[in-house]
Amino acid sequence: MHGHVPAPPQPRPAATALVVIVRVIFVSVTLLSIGILSWVTMLRIAIMRRRPLDWALFWGTCGLVVLTLVEIGTGPDDNPGTLGYIALAALFTLAAGVTTHYLVVDIGHYRAASAARAASGVPTAAPLSAPPYGLRPYGYVPPQPPAYPHPGIGAQPPLPQQPHPQRIDRVRAELDELSEWLRKEQGR
Repeated sequence: MHGHVPAPPQPRPAATALVVIVRVIFVSVTLLSIGILSWVTMLRIAIMRRRPLDWALFWGTCGLVVLTLVEIGTGPDDNPGTLGYIALAALFTLAAGVTTHYLVVDIGHYRAASAARAASGVPTAAPLSAPPYGLRPYGYVPPQPPAYPHPGIGAQPPLPQQPHPQRIDRVRAELDELSEWLRKEQGR
């Protein structure tokens, strides 16, 4: 009942608004271009993760887009033929596949980054505000964000927490009232 009351952890949203906007943009680019610009989304994945497999998928997507565009562009205009329909189906399939792959990879990437931050102890949520005046238990100390000094030149250890002058005055006033009340009770 006395002492520091730990604040309940605040749940952090899985993704920030900027991450969601970027996802919407890349998915829209891929789907609205019917797969022709799917290489842009694959380039984003390759740059983001920097894995050889992602670069291979990017170059494979580029090659497939070029081959389908060459087939569609060089075929007859009045009757595209079987190869033209296959190229068009490949573009639709590429659009759906790249979109799915992008969302799975991007969501997994940000979840892994969030888990790594949580495991390292770096705070991910904003510090909590103090409870209102009337609801503070006796001895309540507002939570302080941890100090992470730069490990370079001039790094200093964190200072001990200083008591607040207003709080000391309030405690003194409460103790004076309590002492006065006890004297009255003893005098009866």
